[in-house]
Amino acid sequence: MFRIYLGIGVLTILLIVGCGKRESEKFYKINFGVDIATIAAAPVYIAESKGFWTQNSLEVTIQPFVSGRFALDALIGKAVEAATVADVPVVLAAYQRHPVRIVATFSNSEKHINMLARKDKGIHKPEDLKGKKVAVTVGTNGEFVMDLFLERYRIKRSELRVVSLSPPDMVPAIIEGKVDAIFTWQPHIYNAQKKLADNALVVSTLGIYSQPFNVVVLEDLLIGGKEKLERLLKGLNAAEKFIKTNRTESIEIVAKQIGVENATIENIWDAYTFEIGIDSSLVELLEEEGKWAKRAGIVQQDNKEPEYGKLVYKQILLNVE
Repeated sequence: MFRIYLGIGVLTILLIVGCGKRESEKFYKINFGVDIATIAAAPVYIAESKGFWTQNSLEVTIQPFVSGRFALDALIGKAVEAATVADVPVVLAAYQRHPVRIVATFSNSEKHINMLARKDKGIHKPEDLKGKKVAVTVGTNGEFVMDLFLERYRIKRSELRVVSLSPPDMVPAIIEGKVDAIFTWQPHIYNAQKKLADNALVVSTLGIYSQPFNVVVLEDLLIGGKEKLERLLKGLNAAEKFIKTNRTESIEIVAKQIGVENATIENIWDAYTFEIGIDSSLVELLEEEGKWAKRAGIVQQDNKEPEYGKLVYKQILLNVE
């Protein structure tokens, strides 16, 4: 009889402990819109590949997009709960009164965006862009950088024939000579340069702009979804620690995800810094971009500027290690 009661007691204890463990390891779920065509998103690929989100009791469903702007559109339409995007689309969304908030920057690069042109179109220096057909993705940081680039070289935008293309479409467009030059990000610049070989002129935008690549959410998730957001960022943080000590494997994971050769990623890997946080200059950069959007006519002059400080929400990062 004693043995039976002892067994029941032990079983009861195990059930209580087991229930407590399951409760503490409650799994959350989140739909994550990700620009899957950029090295800037490397920590996302690695967090998924190495199971860092699962280790943090989070099930992440990645929804792929060819640019951060499209991922942001999906967020605004509530097709996803979080998204990866650079900075300019956040500002433009804020002008439209969408309650978008940056909760973390997880990669940064001064060499992410460049200008590439065909020499056989008579372009041997930046000033030769005058009168040429130039592709950029309108409404993105690519367009912002292009305008800063033109300003540096004293070229009026009206002196170009600007067309809007998605980054993946720019590579065949420049290779086939349908456009004379492109402003876009890696790895598209590298892919086009490799095809054009000696016919390619690449001009760096170093010193003009450093791209922060961010995790963004709508404001309502900050009320009811802080726990899942913390776990999302913890997974990215774990991925960035992995990157620091596992360069070769990290490059292999990213190359496989993007669908390019390892050598392509290896060639431009060191242009990126993978570190989660929020730089103190981010709000200032957003404000600069907001004023640029008005000057460029992207938003109307009478539009009220966003409260830039409210576009950045740092509190989620306080519990991320």
